[in-house]
Amino acid sequence: MMMLITMKSTVLLSVFTVLATWAGLLEAHPLGDTSDASKLSSDYSLPDLINTRKVPNNWQTGEQASLEEGRIVLTSNQNSKGSLWLKQGFDLKDSFTMEWTFRSVGYSGQTDGGISFWFVQDSNIPRDKQLYNGPVNYDGLQLLVDNNGPLGPTLRGQLNDGQKPVDKTKIYDQSFASCLMGYQDSSVPSKIRVTYDLEDDNLLKVQVDNKVCFQTRKVRFPSGSYRIGVTAQNGAVNNNAESFEIFKMQFFNGVIEDSLIPNVNAMGQPKLITKYIDQQTGKEKLIEKTAFDADKDKITNYELYKKLDRVEGKILANDINALETKLNDVIKVQQELLSFMTTITKQLSSKPPANNEKGTSTDDAIAEDKENFKDFLSINQKLEKVLVEQEKYREATKRHGQDGPQVDEIARKLMIWLLPLIFIMLVMAYYTFRIRQEIIKTKLL
Repeated sequence: MMMLITMKSTVLLSVFTVLATWAGLLEAHPLGDTSDASKLSSDYSLPDLINTRKVPNNWQTGEQASLEEGRIVLTSNQNSKGSLWLKQGFDLKDSFTMEWTFRSVGYSGQTDGGISFWFVQDSNIPRDKQLYNGPVNYDGLQLLVDNNGPLGPTLRGQLNDGQKPVDKTKIYDQSFASCLMGYQDSSVPSKIRVTYDLEDDNLLKVQVDNKVCFQTRKVRFPSGSYRIGVTAQNGAVNNNAESFEIFKMQFFNGVIEDSLIPNVNAMGQPKLITKYIDQQTGKEKLIEKTAFDADKDKITNYELYKKLDRVEGKILANDINALETKLNDVIKVQQELLSFMTTITKQLSSKPPANNEKGTSTDDAIAEDKENFKDFLSINQKLEKVLVEQEKYREATKRHGQDGPQVDEIARKLMIWLLPLIFIMLVMAYYTFRIRQEIIKTKLL
């Protein structure tokens, strides 16, 4: 009996232990959890560098890169280089999200250096250091941040299939997408987020501080093992000591919520002002365009020939037999319609008037029409008489106005006669006053 009770207690204790363990697992990893925290992969991410005394074992630094006060400094001195690569390859299946938090301090201006973020297909860490301290011949994606292009500081996307090396002098012409990015000598770090989703029609999106830099669905990464890393060099221009620093790197197995932020505030793009002067009038007109729109206006004769060649090829590739048949049918219908109209015109021109069929002449028909419309004709004659009488009345009124006395003329003549009379009266009054004064003086004497 005691043995049976002991066995029951042991079974109940085991069941309770299993239930408690299962509850703990559910609390730590709930079923169907799709939060960003559940997608975070610690094996492919950098730990908290503030509490880290050395570079993690699953990451490999190169050149002058070092861990200093919670950040990995890639370029610490003038004309220096640095790199940070993940030792373990990532097996791409469908989607991922990768976030790099970095900054550049110590220099601002044009330089031949820059920082590159890599997602390349390789069995080992690339040993080639010719392209911004990274591989010049790679199969995958490169995100280049530099200030040596024609548009100033930018972030550019480069793709290569590993068939031939990338020419650094033509790297700006070979970029498939780019955006402006002010990053130099900033105490505030910048965050670059790369999102790829195979299930969303091969969506590739690059965001800078939660703003969309560019996105496309024309890029597809084949499945396989990929290497993740970052390389940098500050270049030799002006002997600058631009320091590229990595603060954080997080890798997610899937698309996170921040990747779905809509592009409400578009990133700024440069503006070009083009002045047009009219040669005939000399008027000036200013037209504002973006730098990328201005580039689209430039086309060579060879490019134009290629466009025409493609259009001709598309026309020849299509089956135009059905279109030709329809055109022939339309032409046939038009010819029949033209023939019918010609026949109708001939019949109308050869048909005699209806009055002649009744035996009446054309003059009789005209007289009959006048008889029918005599009331209207009489009204017309009366209106003409009224108009003639009104015109005569106007002429008579005009002549009467011209022959009658004019007030202005009479006033003018009166003034001519009155002015001398007034002058004479004033002279007589003056002399009368003088004579009176003389008489008064004589009496006093």
